[in-house]
Amino acid sequence: MLLVFLFWGVGLTVSTLVGSWLVRRYRDLLGYPVLMLFYVTYILASNILASRISEFYILIPIVVSGGTITFPFVAQLIDMINEIYGRRMTYIAIVLAFMANVMVSAFIFMLSTVPPAPWLVGLNDAWNYFMLQTPRIVLASYTAFLVAEFLDATVFAEIKRRVYRFEVSGRSIVKFAVFRSLSTDLINMFVDSLVFFPTAFAYLLPWGVVWDMVWYGTYAKVLLASIDTPWFVMFRVLTRDVRRVVD
Repeated sequence: MLLVFLFWGVGLTVSTLVGSWLVRRYRDLLGYPVLMLFYVTYILASNILASRISEFYILIPIVVSGGTITFPFVAQLIDMINEIYGRRMTYIAIVLAFMANVMVSAFIFMLSTVPPAPWLVGLNDAWNYFMLQTPRIVLASYTAFLVAEFLDATVFAEIKRRVYRFEVSGRSIVKFAVFRSLSTDLINMFVDSLVFFPTAFAYLLPWGVVWDMVWYGTYAKVLLASIDTPWFVMFRVLTRDVRRVVD
C-alpha cells in the first residue's frame, strides 16, 4: 500500500514539474501536447486498471477498482490544461482523449476475436475477463467520462474567468487556485460515480449495492483528488507569469 502511494506522489510530482517547465519555456510549442500526453496516458491507465478490484486503506478500508486510484491524475491534468489554454482547448483535449480511449477499446476487442497461441489457450478466459468489458459497462464508462469531464472543464473555466483578476498576490493566487481545483474536482468525482455506477449496474445489482458503490467510489476519488490539490497549486505558482486564456 505504501508503495502505491509513493508511486502516486512521484507521478504527480513528475507531471507537475515537467508540465510547468515546458509551459514556461515552450508554451506555444510543447506545453499543450505534453499536457495532452499525460492526460491521455492517465485516462488509458485508469480504464485498463479498472478491472483490478483491490482493497485499499484510505482512512478506512475500502474496496475499489484500480482506476479509482489513478483517476485523480486525470482531474488534475485537465485542470492544468484549462488553467493555461482555456475552455476551448480543454474541450478539444477531452474529445481527443475520448477518441484515444475508443480506439484502444476497439483494438482490444479486435484482438479478442483472434484465437490465442496454442500454449496460451488456458489463459484466454482470464485475459478476456480483465481486458474485455460488457457493452453496458463500456457505455457507462464513456458516458460518465464525457459528462464529468465537460462539466469539470466548464465550471473550472467559469470560476477562473470570475476570479482571475483578483489573483495579484501570492496569497490570493494560492487561495483561488485551491478553490477552483477543489470545487471542480469534487464535482468531477461525484458526477463520474453518479453516472457510471447506476448506468452500469442498475437492475443487475440491488439498488442498495449500487448506491454503496456510488458513495464509496465518490469518497475514495474525492479524498484522493483533495490530496492532490497541492500539486495543482504548485503548477499555478510555477506558471504564474505564463500567458493564460481566460474565457
